Amino acid sequence: MRMKRKYLWIIMMALMPFTAFAEKRIYYVSTKGNDNASGTLNRPFRTAQKALAAAEKHQTDTVEILFRGGTYQLSESVRIKGKNIILRPYDSEKVAFSGGISIGSNKIKAIKDEAVKSRIQDDVKDKVKEIDVKSMNVELAGISPKGFGRAALPSWSELFVNGKPQHLSRWPNDSTVLIGKIRCTGDIPRDKKFGIGDPVFEYLEDRPSSWKSAEDMWIAGYFAYGYADDMIPVKSIDPSEKTITAAIPTMYGFLTGASFRRWYALNLIEEIDEPGEYVIDKKQGKIYFLPGDEPMEHVNISILEEPMFYIEESENILIQGFTFEYSRGMGVYMDTSDNVKIDSCTFRNLGYVAVSIGRGDLPDGDIYKAQHESDQKYEDGIGGVIGTLSSRLYDDRLFNRHAGKNNGVTNCVIYQVGSGGINLGGGDRKTLTPANNYVENCQIHDFNRIEKSYRPGISIDGVGNRVKNCEIFNAPSMAVLINGNDHIVEYCDIHHVCQEVDDQGALYYGRDPSERGLKVRYCYFHHLDSKHRVSATYHDDGACGMEVYGCIYYRAGTIPVLIGGGHDNVYKNNIFVDVPLAIHIDNRMQNWSKSLLDKDGIFDQRLRTIKYDQPPYSSAYPLLADYWKGDPSFPWNNLIAGNLFYKVRNLLSGSLSFANWYNNYMAQENPGFINEKNILEGFIENAPVFDRIEHFQPIPFDKIGFKLK
Repeated sequence: MRMKRKYLWIIMMALMPFTAFAEKRIYYVSTKGNDNASGTLNRPFRTAQKALAAAEKHQTDTVEILFRGGTYQLSESVRIKGKNIILRPYDSEKVAFSGGISIGSNKIKAIKDEAVKSRIQDDVKDKVKEIDVKSMNVELAGISPKGFGRAALPSWSELFVNGKPQHLSRWPNDSTVLIGKIRCTGDIPRDKKFGIGDPVFEYLEDRPSSWKSAEDMWIAGYFAYGYADDMIPVKSIDPSEKTITAAIPTMYGFLTGASFRRWYALNLIEEIDEPGEYVIDKKQGKIYFLPGDEPMEHVNISILEEPMFYIEESENILIQGFTFEYSRGMGVYMDTSDNVKIDSCTFRNLGYVAVSIGRGDLPDGDIYKAQHESDQKYEDGIGGVIGTLSSRLYDDRLFNRHAGKNNGVTNCVIYQVGSGGINLGGGDRKTLTPANNYVENCQIHDFNRIEKSYRPGISIDGVGNRVKNCEIFNAPSMAVLINGNDHIVEYCDIHHVCQEVDDQGALYYGRDPSERGLKVRYCYFHHLDSKHRVSATYHDDGACGMEVYGCIYYRAGTIPVLIGGGHDNVYKNNIFVDVPLAIHIDNRMQNWSKSLLDKDGIFDQRLRTIKYDQPPYSSAYPLLADYWKGDPSFPWNNLIAGNLFYKVRNLLSGSLSFANWYNNYMAQENPGFINEKNILEGFIENAPVFDRIEHFQPIPFDKIGFKLK
């Protein structure tokens, strides 16, 4: 008996450290609290930062920080650097973090400056109001260039009324106009052509001639190519010549002659004519705007530039149940951290992305002229911004964003944000080490208020990350942009994207044959309606090694699948319904894109960089090791097998020799859909498709899309 008691005592002593580790400490935060208090329920802290400072003293414990209901205004980032911390509302109370200032009704006044009033249209002259932000000792952030090839940076100070973003005054209000004759293309940074002069083009309408001043005026549009939007300041207007001179160049210069080469004007006092329009007068520190008829219960202006939450060198962090809003910058940023989860949060009315997992980049010097410069020297990335990340990834194929592992965003809703939804990095391309970072069950929409081109709902890079059960919709440009290897996109519902652009895809990647191991499965691409060229899945310029399985393409663009000269792409068990064309495959690498295959060209450099013929790449992707042994210019080893095509007017654009085709079913009558107008209702029992396609596998229709928690 004594021996048993002795061993029992030893076991209890051994368990004591585990018990201590598992102890939970709780701190409380309230908008009515005091940072000199003790952080209890009755004596809560005032700020998240004070509670986090207290949590740092207990790194071995689980610390829970509970926020009482209310709005917490942030003048700087909430910095999180620790372990085992949970941040969430107390007892399901509504908690919001704001990066802006609230404007009282006494700060919204009639305009007294006669010079300003003289520029306002007569029918709204007495309705336009002003907010003197400068008088509040707050500095307005002015408008800055936004567009293709530019650094992705926080927005200007935006105006929000009753939770809705207002918009810069615009002409035309809801459309664009064609670019007239080009007097001067301006510099063309993409081709490194400088010293040409300021861009000058003719306008075709009469309205611009009535504008009294070009000061603070901006123009936006698609100035050269339909995938490259831009927004730049105006230097001058010449009514006698009917010309506009821009103050800075645009990436490809100005061109004319295509239906998508169009422009519109912004931030003109003369064009405040619809409720919700405003103008920023940076010099005077004022905002002029036209309210709607509804009472203005809440008026906010976004101010904070840095991330609202900044997480680094942390582990086992849960952020749950908050709303992030009214900020110029991003909602949550994280790097060099593991097992961080953002769950059940709402991100809205932000001028930037909602979440970034991993560092961005900002090179020294002129951030615009630096694009794609081969001699550009990069450092180890920069925290808290996206910046010139797209160019960094283009030039530096092994860039490691220090995004950590097992980090994710789940059950979140993201909308009315400025330049994309979630930027998901992680993993090491040099060693093909996966990060296992993820975005799951999120709804992302209206995510391009400020920036459009290449600012997707979700951007994925690195190695071994996944996107699952997301609904992405209502955007002028792409839904998912992929860089890297071994990513998975599955069970997603993607619709009503690419609504403005030309020559782009809802899911897009390209220009690197080493980006392999990519899987897209059980996704629903539908209602991609555009008068321009739009694809659902776009393998651009020699893209290789993606498997698309069990996906549904319903009214999915003008070119639902586009394989641009690449190899080893597999389409199996997919469904195409009601599309003018199903699949396009071309041999562009033998003609207009053949320079990509030149010795010391882009592909040669990229393959040598990752040592494509040595492990781990040669082991993970045996076909890649033989890339140069055959004829890489020919689109070989693509596979189209076991797919259903129904109400498809043209099966293929391109040569049948560009892919292996077998076991496909081109149906003339309903192949067994319960409801042809709602494909997700699935097939009837014993549907003909299961007889006509050998080994056709049922698709889990009920598992596709965002599921509200």
